[in-house]
Amino acid sequence: MGHSKASKANTHARLVAAAAARFKERGVDGISLSDLMKDLKLTHGGFYRHFDSRDDLVAEALDLALTQSGQAMRDRLFVADKPDIAGFVDFYLGEAHRDGRATGCAVAALAGDAPRKSADVQAQFRKHIEVNLEILRQALAAGGSADASRATALLALSTLYGALTMARAVGDSPLSREVLRAARKGVLNLCAPAKKPRVRATVP
Repeated sequence: MGHSKASKANTHARLVAAAAARFKERGVDGISLSDLMKDLKLTHGGFYRHFDSRDDLVAEALDLALTQSGQAMRDRLFVADKPDIAGFVDFYLGEAHRDGRATGCAVAALAGDAPRKSADVQAQFRKHIEVNLEILRQALAAGGSADASRATALLALSTLYGALTMARAVGDSPLSREVLRAARKGVLNLCAPAKKPRVRATVP
């Protein structure tokens, strides 16, 4: 790849990464193209050397943000190839994650935008949420059926997404922390391995 092509590819990647972070922080419609380009110290006109439209940037940035979130979820759910559900839940429902929108879960940050966007955007969310469900299902799968572990994963993931969104909505407050604590307890109880019934000894 020539220098000019490499430079263009690098700038393109910077634009997508910056948009992904800004969208998670401010919403898809929360930053204009001119402000984004200004943040990166690029000219507004230079945008169209990389994208035909803002929608094209949105599609790439969402895909990057959702892909990164899914990879981060896998990395935290599996430590040395062993499930660590408690560690993942502690992180996901922690105050640092609540406050770190730009670097946190893209689904919780941006799912509220999806219903107002195109069918293509909704399809992106569908694809990535299915991936996340499968990651969590795999972590839960030991000792249970695929259908049962998927149902548990669906309920747990819905709780995680919803609790984080709700905790952010009410700001740094006692209610926010209460939401995080209650959701953590509920998800861990839901994901706990089923206890085998104790066998009573028979008296001859």
